[in-house]
Amino acid sequence: MKQALTPTGPDIFLDNVSFAYEKEPVLKEISLTFEPGRFYSILGPNGCGKTTLLDLLIGHMTPDKGRVFLRGKELAAWSRKKIARTIALVSQNYNINFPFTVEEVIMMGRHPWIPRFSQPDQKDMDRVKAVMARTGTDTFHDRKITALSGGERQRCVFARALCQDTPILFLDEAFSNMDISHTLRLLNLVKEEVSMQNRTVISVFHDINLASIWSDHLIFMKQGRVAACGPTDEVMNAAVIEEVFQVESHVAYNEYSRARQACFKAG
Repeated sequence: MKQALTPTGPDIFLDNVSFAYEKEPVLKEISLTFEPGRFYSILGPNGCGKTTLLDLLIGHMTPDKGRVFLRGKELAAWSRKKIARTIALVSQNYNINFPFTVEEVIMMGRHPWIPRFSQPDQKDMDRVKAVMARTGTDTFHDRKITALSGGERQRCVFARALCQDTPILFLDEAFSNMDISHTLRLLNLVKEEVSMQNRTVISVFHDINLASIWSDHLIFMKQGRVAACGPTDEVMNAAVIEEVFQVESHVAYNEYSRARQACFKAG
């Protein structure tokens, strides 16, 4: 079941946002615009504020200064149900200790669309089966999630988020537990959702080169601030990488990956 995905204006807008943990500044005066139908990746060293930024974007936390707007309306004014119908999150850490089957967990993605005290209808079940087939989770749909490997569980969580049918998808290091074949399969699937369904994807990456291949825009963060932001071809360069990560690199367009890639020296 597909939902309407056509907003007016940007999907998300941050207006001069700052945030601190126990008076320790984490994010400082950040203004960003996320347009629909684009794949954004957030990059930066550990502790630079990437995950905190995501927490503010999805409404898990409130900025100390500035405002976050979701589709033209301040995020603080949105109900949790409306947020769940607009934003889905795939986190690297998803702990569930109850022995639900994979199919049951993926069906949880449909809950924002199911009326209270109602059961999933045929459209919900068809959507779950279609997503399981696309993500390869159909091959272990009846297994308990508590018995899965880390990579299998992550694919299950990924499928659950896709079942929410939200116009905005957040990926917080969502591929950290997966092998390369499943990582590539799901990245291609997400890129297809961006181009075919006009979805907005905002991802936190550790792998600069993977981010460069699949992202339309890169956001480099350093010490709680945006160090560089723009189209991937413009900001994926050695000067930015050295400023942000304090390492030297050689960056050039790679014909095979059809993207700019960074190489690093050993030693």
